[in-house]
Amino acid sequence: MADIWYPAEQTSQALVPYLDTTAIKRALGERGLSSFLVDRGVALIRSGSIRTHARENAHFNRHLKRAPVIFFSHGMGMITQLYTAQIEDLASHGYIVVALSHPYDAWLVSFSDGRQIIFETKQRKAAGSTELEHIAYENQRIEWWAADIRFALDRLFAINGAKPSATTPIAGHMDLARVGAMGHSSGGRAAARACQLDPRIKSCADQDGVAMMQPFYLTADGRGMAQTFLLFERVRNVPPDENDAASLGMTLVALNMLVDSLRDSKKRALAATGGSFHVLLRFDSTSHMSFSDLPLLQAESAAKAALAVQVLQTTCRYTREFFDKTLGNSASVLYDRHQASHYIDLVEYYPKKQGEK
Repeated sequence: MADIWYPAEQTSQALVPYLDTTAIKRALGERGLSSFLVDRGVALIRSGSIRTHARENAHFNRHLKRAPVIFFSHGMGMITQLYTAQIEDLASHGYIVVALSHPYDAWLVSFSDGRQIIFETKQRKAAGSTELEHIAYENQRIEWWAADIRFALDRLFAINGAKPSATTPIAGHMDLARVGAMGHSSGGRAAARACQLDPRIKSCADQDGVAMMQPFYLTADGRGMAQTFLLFERVRNVPPDENDAASLGMTLVALNMLVDSLRDSKKRALAATGGSFHVLLRFDSTSHMSFSDLPLLQAESAAKAALAVQVLQTTCRYTREFFDKTLGNSASVLYDRHQASHYIDLVEYYPKKQGEK
């Protein structure tokens, strides 16, 4: 299932609801929303006070002949709609965003023909309960997600050859020479994997998607990807202590050696690209879900809601500037490392190695 946002003409059509509560109720029962969101989020959505800026099948913006395309993949167990703020921000700046719902790994996928697939748990549990077993299972799923992205890109090439219509208003308007991929958590790792496999994708952004500190794995001969890469993550940037070691059944010396080894592997991966940006989101004022709408939906006070908005604006801006630079929407310098930000701890750049194309 793919939901596509794009720059559109103004229209008087009704706004698209933030979530299809009827479909959620049909698949998961009366308390379906409550099983996923805290009470405040449920109340806000059911009241209708959470609104999108999107309208279905609006005409493509007549001032744009073609627009670059960005694929988006949700986090494991999440749904696309909970990233609406970030997706709409990209669309409002001239991008077509193709957001994929990965069946069995999303909280709920509702197809247009009425079929519904909820999050799969039996195979996940059978795969094992240790962290390494969990990562091994997710690695298999990442391969499927990357295949989803590549299949969807194949379909876009077919659609783009058609004429725009009431059901395909983006036909002929997609600039498929400028394609990016991004995602949050496992979706970020899937975007990176798709980049490794498919040179048609020109750049990719991974938002807090790492396994054992690795956003993607190098090949046996040390190759990463030819594309420009953004790793935008939230990391507790302090050394481990005795409590951390004890919780893992390790000595502190052994844990420090492991962490150093994993950090070195991450740096090698970031260096084995067409150039990498590494951005750290401030740990104490954010969460893993700060790349989604959840902190705003679940904020228990006006102050927490304001913080969630500010952090989300920061994640939107840095990600958008990355694609502006790599997909040709802007010639401006990406990231001023001297520019202060309340929510960014670190910005590093790993240049493309000499001799690489």
